[in-house]
Amino acid sequence: MLLLCCLVQSPPVQSAEPGRVIDWGGCPVDPPPMPPGADDLDDQEISVESGRAEVSLTGDATFTGQILLRSGERLLRADGATFDRQTGTLQVTGDAEFRNEELRVSGSDARFSEGDGEVRFNEADFDIWTVPARGTAERLVVRQEGKVKMRQVTYTACPPGNNDWLLRASKVTLDQESGVGTAKDARFEIKGVPVFWLPTISYPITDKRKSGFLIPDAGNSERRGFDVATPWYWNIAPNYDATITPRLMTERGLQMGGEFRYLQPGLNGVLQGEVLKDDDKTSKNRTLLAIEHQQALPWGWRGTAAGIDVSDSNYFEDFSSGLASTSQVSLDRFVDLEFYNGPWTALFRVQDFQIIDDSLTSEEKPYKRLPQLALNGYQPEGWLGFNYRVDSELSFFDRDVGATGLRAHIMPGISRSMDFGFLRFEPGVALDHTRYALDDADTFQADDPERTVPILSMDLSSVFERTTNNGRFLQTLEPRALYTYIPTRNQDDLPVFDTIEPDLNIVQLYRTNRFVGYDRLADANQIALGLTTRMIRAETGVEFLRATVGQLRYFSDSTVTLPDVEPIDDNSSDYLAELSTKFANYWRMDLGYQWNTDETDTRKAEARVRYKRDDKRIVGLSYRYRKRLLQEVDAVLAWPLAEHWNFVGRFNFSIRGSEPLERFAALEYETCCWAVRTVWRRYLTRRNGESDTSVGFQFVLKGLGDPGTAAESLLDRGILGY
Repeated sequence: MLLLCCLVQSPPVQSAEPGRVIDWGGCPVDPPPMPPGADDLDDQEISVESGRAEVSLTGDATFTGQILLRSGERLLRADGATFDRQTGTLQVTGDAEFRNEELRVSGSDARFSEGDGEVRFNEADFDIWTVPARGTAERLVVRQEGKVKMRQVTYTACPPGNNDWLLRASKVTLDQESGVGTAKDARFEIKGVPVFWLPTISYPITDKRKSGFLIPDAGNSERRGFDVATPWYWNIAPNYDATITPRLMTERGLQMGGEFRYLQPGLNGVLQGEVLKDDDKTSKNRTLLAIEHQQALPWGWRGTAAGIDVSDSNYFEDFSSGLASTSQVSLDRFVDLEFYNGPWTALFRVQDFQIIDDSLTSEEKPYKRLPQLALNGYQPEGWLGFNYRVDSELSFFDRDVGATGLRAHIMPGISRSMDFGFLRFEPGVALDHTRYALDDADTFQADDPERTVPILSMDLSSVFERTTNNGRFLQTLEPRALYTYIPTRNQDDLPVFDTIEPDLNIVQLYRTNRFVGYDRLADANQIALGLTTRMIRAETGVEFLRATVGQLRYFSDSTVTLPDVEPIDDNSSDYLAELSTKFANYWRMDLGYQWNTDETDTRKAEARVRYKRDDKRIVGLSYRYRKRLLQEVDAVLAWPLAEHWNFVGRFNFSIRGSEPLERFAALEYETCCWAVRTVWRRYLTRRNGESDTSVGFQFVLKGLGDPGTAAESLLDRGILGY
């Protein structure tokens, strides 16, 4: 149906989206305004506005003056036009422009067909907002279903006025629905110089996934030689994809890597693998296999399977880049079945480890769980207003050396929360029972040792509030005291399967048992004292500052310990203090401190200060200290040096060892349509202190793929505080 609206004077064109800006490769570009009312009609109706129209009795029409033709969200604007009623064709005279939300086309000799909804242009210029990209075409056809077909095309993702890279093709098809562009007889130019030719090439024109080569990574390292990886992405289906990565290392050989991702209703997962046949340095096959799978199961159960396996202990030291991977000593492999149903949770686990640190002795290697079954329940404010809890576990531990066997644990508990206005009091009592059935027990252990110990606790806390600074801030004062009593039981005849004593911190301060794991239950007659204050912006509710101090006070010695660890015979623990604050919009500071009063010295200290204005302006400085263990400083900087130039650097230095642990410097030259990045790194690659140096290079063409900024990719690699 053709709906003609003949106006003597058409109103001035105004923007329907005031303030809209296109982010063109990081450079903002204002698109031409979209006239109002473009979506007032459905796709089957056409509205024509013109300064003057002559309509014959046969339905033919001639339009003079500016003409606006609307159909749904599509618009055609021209200096004039003629309409042939018999063919249903609108022939544009003079300059013309076609617009919708994704596309703008301008040119001469345009024609609109009412039957199939096609718009045809000759000598066209086009802009695609979804990429964004632009170009020219000798002939361009816009179809109603969203496809654009062009002949003799130039195409670039550079903003207007910049043709640093250009794609020339004899034919191009853009499919908005699939998000794919396809070019035939494609010639690629950089700065006007032809670089390569391809008979056909396809590329993304939206943010939808598409099969094809990703941006390669190239570099050089002392351990691997020249190193280049060229990943190929395979968009198998909406819920399946894969990445296949050939990686050539001149000192090692050709490695093939792959990643397969899948997503189904109720399940998802990732499979990864790497194979290097006949490593040139070791003459051995080097492999990595990894799986991560999660699945919803009937009756409230969930399954998880995860694990990684490498061919040898030096795999990460030879092929990874950074301290996070090379410092691993074991690889976890497990299968979990978990259950969640109101107050009850259950876990069934089978767990194993691959040891990749050859310096670990047999006694230091972790135990396998074959299997572990845990059942826990918690019901707050149940019968008579009490809180009821039960924790239970049944596990079989296996290892080649030392005692192995079954451990059964159950701990029921009951508590009552009582609020007295500003005061909250929660007394509680629990009974811990743990029993073993051991094999290969040494002469100091019985085959079936056990432990039954009551636990008494009383938790007292309060929150005081006041407004400060003329009501701009809400300040809280939150004191807390937790008293714990656990009588002494000799536990020297109990094995240690999975129990550790973590470092003292604010969280550990308020735990009744200082051990993590069921093999030891610390005897205690102590009170944990802590005080927290917060500063909260009253207008936004955002926490501006939080500070906490705390200490444990012992009323008697604690004699239960892990093997070869001295008992606690002090009357108090170290003092703990933490401070975290956000200030001046872009600044954040975190401080932690542990002070030993007996020796009047610092046990632990850490400080982090960070300034982050945006992803390209980041400054950070971190300091960590552990008495007789480590003392290191970590500095990071990401900052624009000049127009188009960005710098990212990191320096991680061990003060205790008087040597750098990791250093890198990255320099990026970035324009609105392309970027070049180079990265120099030197880092520890082996546990014996050996280091490796690598240099990486990356060339990015925006609009054909962009892995993000250099700062994003480098700061995400395990830097403290990021």
